[in-house]
Amino acid sequence: MTPTNGGWRDNKRQSQRQGDLRLVCRDIACEEYLVANENSQFDVLVIGAGPGGYVAAIRAAQLGARVGIVEKQYIGGTCLNVGCIPSKALLHIAQTYAELRELDKIGIKLNAEPTLDMSVAVAFKDKVVKQLTGGVAQLLKANKVAIFEGTAETLSPNRVRVTLKDGTTQELETGKLILANGSVPIAPPFPGLDGRNVIFSDDAMNMPKVPESLVCIGGGVIAVELACMFNALGSKVTIVEMLPAIIANEDEEVSQALTRSLSKRGVEIAVGAKVESIADADGKKRVTATTSDGQQKTFDGEYVLVAVGRKANPAGLDGLIRAGLAMDRGRVVADDHLQTNLPGVYAIGDLVGKTWLAHVAMMEGELAAEHALGHDAVMDYTIVPRPIFTFPEIASVGLTEKQARERGGAVRAEKFPWVANGKALATGETEGFTKVILGDYGEILGAAIFGPDATNLITEFSLAMRAELTADEVIATIHPHPTYSEALREATLAAEGRAVHIFQRSAAAAARR
Repeated sequence: MTPTNGGWRDNKRQSQRQGDLRLVCRDIACEEYLVANENSQFDVLVIGAGPGGYVAAIRAAQLGARVGIVEKQYIGGTCLNVGCIPSKALLHIAQTYAELRELDKIGIKLNAEPTLDMSVAVAFKDKVVKQLTGGVAQLLKANKVAIFEGTAETLSPNRVRVTLKDGTTQELETGKLILANGSVPIAPPFPGLDGRNVIFSDDAMNMPKVPESLVCIGGGVIAVELACMFNALGSKVTIVEMLPAIIANEDEEVSQALTRSLSKRGVEIAVGAKVESIADADGKKRVTATTSDGQQKTFDGEYVLVAVGRKANPAGLDGLIRAGLAMDRGRVVADDHLQTNLPGVYAIGDLVGKTWLAHVAMMEGELAAEHALGHDAVMDYTIVPRPIFTFPEIASVGLTEKQARERGGAVRAEKFPWVANGKALATGETEGFTKVILGDYGEILGAAIFGPDATNLITEFSLAMRAELTADEVIATIHPHPTYSEALREATLAAEGRAVHIFQRSAAAAARR
C-alpha cells in the first residue's frame, strides 16, 4: 500500500470511491481491521466516537475506506453515556413516577403511595446505556473499523499519536482526518463552583438519592429538562437564569407556556438573575445572584446543579492549530462540506458548535465521510428540529414567530390548543398547543409544538419544510382520527384563518399581521 493524493489506498479502493454512493465489498481479512494495534495507516481516521464520530466512521467504511476511530473515554460519547440517552431514561422514570401519583384522577386506586428506589432507577439507566454503547461498538467492528481506546494528539493533518489506555503510544497515518471531539460542560468563573454538592449535568445521571431541594443555575435546554426531572421525582427546584426568559432561543409563546407549566408544578423560576457565587449556609448551598434591577437575591438548596451549557472541546488539536487550523472562540471553523481550512481535515458536531444537537452531528458525520471520500455532500442547517424533553415535551423547527416577522413579508401565525384535540382529551394530555408560522405564499416558515409526543410529531413539519410543501398540501393530507397528529393539520388550518375545531372570528383576526 502506498500513499496516493495524500491518502493511503490501493487502486481498487480508489476506483470504488470514484463511483456512486453504494456499499462495497472488501477483500482484506477482518483481522486486519479488528485488531487495532496491527493498523497504522488509514484512508479515514476519526477522533471521537460520539454520535457524529461513530456515524462518520461507519459511513466511511460503507464507502470502502479503511477506517480507524480513536475514543479516549467511552464509545457513544457524551450523548449515549451521560447525556441524551441516560437523561431520557431517567426522565421516563420521573414522568412515570409523577403519573402514578395522579392515577386516582382517572379512577385507578393504588394501595399505597408509589415510592422510588433511586439505585434501581440508576441501574435501569445503566442497562440502557450499556445496551446502546455495546451495540455501537459491535456496529463499528462489523463494519471493520479499527477502534483505538486512548487519547489522540494531532501531529499534522495526516498524523495522529494515540496514547492507549495501557500507557503505550502509537502513531497513525491517514489520508483524511475527521475531528469529532465533542464538548464539555461550561464552568462559569464564580466562587464556590468546586464545592460540596455542586454538580454538573453529567453528574446528575448518577445521583445516589433524590435531592430534597435543588437550585439549577441556567434556563436552557439541559437545565429545564433536568429541572423538570428532579421536580417530578420530588425535589423542590429553583431555576436561576441570567436571560429574561428560560429557553430564550425558542418561540416566545412556548417559553411563556413552559414557565407557566413549571411554576404550576412548584418550580420557582428567577430570570434576569446573574449568579455571583455559591457558598455553604445553614447546612445547605446558597446561590447569590444579582437581579436585573440591581438587587441581590439568594436561593438555597441541598444541591446546586450548574447547567449553563456546553463548550467545544479542542483537546489534542495543538498540532493542527500550529498548522493554522481556523478557530472561532474555541470552536473549529468548518464549511458546509464540514471541511476545515486545512486540506483533508474535517470537523463535526459540538466541536463546530453550530447547533449542539446529536442528530445534527450524525448527519454531519455522514456528509463529512462522503465528502472526504470524493462525493458531493453539503450540509443544510436551515431545517433542524429542536426537541426539548420536558413534561409536556417541546419541539420546534424553522423560524420562531419573532424571527419570521423580523425577516419581513407577510406572516400568518396561529395556535391550535391540545384541549381541542380528541386524542389529547382521551389521554388527559391537554396542556399546550401546536403553532404554525406561514409566509407570503403559504410556505411553512416554522412550527412549534408544546404538548404530548411533540418530539416525534415535529418530524411532519420538518419533512414538509424539506419538501417545500405549502399549507394547502398539509391541509390536503388526511390525518388519522383520533390522533395527536390531527393537531398539526388543525394548526395549519388555523394559520390559514379557517380552523374547524376552534372558533376564529375571521381570517383577518387569525393573520395577526
